[in-house]
Amino acid sequence: MNCTDDEIADRVRKIMVDVLDLRLNPEEITSDIPLYSPTIQLDSLNLLQLLVAVEEEFGRHIEDEDVMEADLVTVGDLLRLVQGQVGGPRTEGEA
Repeated sequence: MNCTDDEIADRVRKIMVDVLDLRLNPEEITSDIPLYSPTIQLDSLNLLQLLVAVEEEFGRHIEDEDVMEADLVTVGDLLRLVQGQVGGPRTEGEA
């Protein structure tokens, strides 16, 4: 099943609320919020937990190199990384 960028973003925001135990509704997480802000409170450990949860949700592995190259500063950066990894058509042979 292919997801639109908006569907991916909605699912990632829900994962963020659950994994990071945020006291926000997913709709309140806007793309311009810094990941390492008091609002999101991301650190290296919960970034790893978040990425594992995203991989499980979408059934796709996100390469460490792709994470490092993404320069994750804002929520929008994270959403673009995930959209680039899981969006679009799958290649032949992918489950």
